Amino acid sequence: MPKNYVLKNSPIDKNRLQKICKKIMDEAVEDRSMALETHRFFRAMVDENPNDSASKNLMVDCLKLAQSSKTSIIKVVDLLVKMDKNTNDADSSKSLFDQLNELTP
Repeated sequence: MPKNYVLKNSPIDKNRLQKICKKIMDEAVEDRSMALETHRFFRAMVDENPNDSASKNLMVDCLKLAQSSKTSIIKVVDLLVKMDKNTNDADSSKSLFDQLNELTP
């Protein structure tokens, strides 16, 4: 008869969340650099043909993507700071998942 597997550590502990946040931040940096590179491409197209409205719109969209990736990094860092502050102040009976739930708007 098979035995049930019992986890030794919580599947959503602080270290795992920090690794996930680090991965999100790395991907956001990569997204930002690609968006800015694409913006430069469309900027060159607009410089060649100032009447190209499609390139202008895509150039603006690239800037929006670059800004949203920066905003996501700020949100992740803010969440980590709140989580760290909350774990120092909170009572130990609350799970980490409950603490995260309280922090998210």
